[in-house]
Amino acid sequence: MTLKKITTPAVPEPPGGIYTNCFVLDGQVFMSGQVAAGDGMKAQARAVFTKVRHLLEAAGGSLSDVVKMTVYVTDMGKRAELGQVRAEFFPGDKPCSTLVEVKALAMPEYVVEVDVTAIIGAGRR
Repeated sequence: MTLKKITTPAVPEPPGGIYTNCFVLDGQVFMSGQVAAGDGMKAQARAVFTKVRHLLEAAGGSLSDVVKMTVYVTDMGKRAELGQVRAEFFPGDKPCSTLVEVKALAMPEYVVEVDVTAIIGAGRR
């Protein structure tokens, strides 16, 4: 078993190396929570899911390989907006998912954070 750090210019590693965005271990992808600046839930969710897609592609996978997703939001009232964007990125069968409302995320401007676990090749049929 070899733990491999996944990087891509599309998703810069955090400053100061305080954590790693993504690791792969034996085809399993483990991703830190992804956030993005933007004006509102839809813009941030779209940017976050795009980051997730870039990291998965850099790992040799795709969004269809996501088996578990945890989504943190600062306002559960924006759930429908989040769902609309998520449907753009995950048509058909959706991954297992947990949605949690939190008081705050790492920066006050963030309204959504998403982390995923994926199995490379699991979604290809």
